[in-house]
Amino acid sequence: MPRVVNGRTVIADEPTLAPIAAKNGTPIYWQQIRTLTLTDGSVIYGCKHCDYTSPNPNSVRPHLNQHRKDKLASFGTNGEDNVAQVLAQLAKLQEITEDRDEWKRRAQKADRDLRAIRRAIGGGDA
Repeated sequence: MPRVVNGRTVIADEPTLAPIAAKNGTPIYWQQIRTLTLTDGSVIYGCKHCDYTSPNPNSVRPHLNQHRKDKLASFGTNGEDNVAQVLAQLAKLQEITEDRDEWKRRAQKADRDLRAIRRAIGGGDA
């Protein structure tokens, strides 16, 4: 079903040309701000993620933050959730670090024992 804005059908939906260019001069297009051409030839700017539209592309830019907040909300609604997650990760990191250190100590001891055995039987370099 074609998109309808202000009672008019959208006939073209393209990324919006940004007012800036890349260092090499190539044009930059805002992918999240859409340039919508309507059946009567008028142009309006819309959000890629929802039905928000405006005659000014600069009004769509701040609107995009609403979609960013949705992503951030998935990490916890308050700081306590995030602190609990960080503390759990730190505890796991501590456990892994202690395990790694134990294995390293055991490997170094085995290496010393192997060198001692080689010296005792007269083979290999010490």
